[in-house]
Amino acid sequence: MQYLDYGLQDSWESLTQDESPIDLKLNEIQQISWSKQPLKTVFKPNDPITKKVQENGDQFLAHGSLELGSEHYTLQRLHFHDGSEHTFNGQRLDGEIHLVYQGENGQNLVLAILCQIQAEQPEKLPLARIYSGQAESEELAQLFSSDLSYVRYTGSLTTPPLTPNVTWIVMTSPHLISPASKEALHLDYPENHRKLQAQNGRKIVLYLQ
Repeated sequence: MQYLDYGLQDSWESLTQDESPIDLKLNEIQQISWSKQPLKTVFKPNDPITKKVQENGDQFLAHGSLELGSEHYTLQRLHFHDGSEHTFNGQRLDGEIHLVYQGENGQNLVLAILCQIQAEQPEKLPLARIYSGQAESEELAQLFSSDLSYVRYTGSLTTPPLTPNVTWIVMTSPHLISPASKEALHLDYPENHRKLQAQNGRKIVLYLQ
C-alpha cells in the first residue's frame, strides 16, 4: 500500500482555522491546577494490540477508556509519528504517539505523548513491541510518566480529512525511547509529521499536576 505523501501536505484541504499541530509555549499559556480537571486512563487487560494498515498511516487497535473530569471517552486506536508533531517552546522532539478516543456523543479526543531519545536507561515500553504485535493494551500505561500534567486545546486531526473540533490532550512529560526505537520509527514512518499550524488566538490551557 502507498502511504500518505507528507511532501504534498500544503495541498491538503483545511476545514477549520483551528488546526493541529501547534507549538506550545508552556511558560506563556494559562495554567490551572490539574485537580480541576484530573486525567485518568484505564487499559483493558489480556487484550492484544492488533495492526491495521491504512493509507494515512498504520493504526494499532487497542481498548481502554479515559476520564477527563466528568467527561468519558473510549480508546479506538493509536498510531505513531516520526518526529513530534507538536513542539514545546519551539523544540521538536523525536516522535509522537497519538491515542485516539471517542466520546459518548461521538466527539473526537486525541491524547498525544511526545517521545524523546534517552540512551542511558531502559525503555519502559519498547515501541517495537507494539509494531510487532507483541504488546497488549494494558502495557500502554507504561507510556505515561508519573507527572500527568497536560495541555488541552481544540484543534483538528493532523491527517486528511483534517476533521475539526478535536479535543487535544498533550502530555508535557515525554515517553523516553531508545535509539533503536527511534530508528525503527523512522524506518517504518519516515518524517510523517504535519507542519505546525497557526494558533489563531484559541484557548490553550496547561493543567499542572
